[in-house]
Amino acid sequence: DGSTRWWTTPEHVGFVVVQPNGRLVAGFKSGLHHVELNDDATVTASRIDRVDGDRHDVRFNDATVDDEGRIWACTLGGTPEEPLGTYYCYDTDLTRRTVDDGYLVANGPALSPDGRLLYTVETSGHPARAKGVYVSSVTPDGALEEQRLLIGWDAYDSWPDGVVADGEGNLWLGEFGGNVLRCFSSAGEQIAAVPLPAWNVTKPALGGERGELLYVTSARVDVNEETLARYPETGGVLEVIVR
Repeated sequence: DGSTRWWTTPEHVGFVVVQPNGRLVAGFKSGLHHVELNDDATVTASRIDRVDGDRHDVRFNDATVDDEGRIWACTLGGTPEEPLGTYYCYDTDLTRRTVDDGYLVANGPALSPDGRLLYTVETSGHPARAKGVYVSSVTPDGALEEQRLLIGWDAYDSWPDGVVADGEGNLWLGEFGGNVLRCFSSAGEQIAAVPLPAWNVTKPALGGERGELLYVTSARVDVNEETLARYPETGGVLEVIVR
């Protein structure tokens, strides 16, 4: 109905996902936590795992959950010379495995509808990894192989952010430093570009009974008054009808 509720958290929040049993799991700055939402707008959090190595520049950033209940999550941090962004897979018992690394700003993991492909994003880019969307095959035991750059970003004056795959396998991607929600086929070809009244488009999420809606987040970080006047919904969540 468009109403909003909020809770104060003890750390920066990178993501919140729902386990198959209905429990909330959050990726805070330091690591993975079980979270309970309290009536007084606070949360009760218990740490499951720590991933930041007690470094100020490393934190959880994004995640997705597959049909088996595994959590695929990523961190950002480090420098272009020493990128520390990493992708982890938490099995159903929340045991952590490292599945990919070498990212500066790892973002928006997404799975293909059949769960056989994982899409990962390098938002910033660095000498050893171009910014863009990468695709890897997921092995039966949850490892990644045969990774390649699927969508390069040199043609855009922005940064690729969070990604989600729809039921047809198309990829919907937020554009940080821009106001466009982009859609690419599973072959990496752009098939739609939807301008939005918000700057810093971060990540879409599928909604609706048939997946016909996208709920798209945006961010106000480093946005000046002129940009806010031009894109007044910046920092909000937008509903986009896609079919």
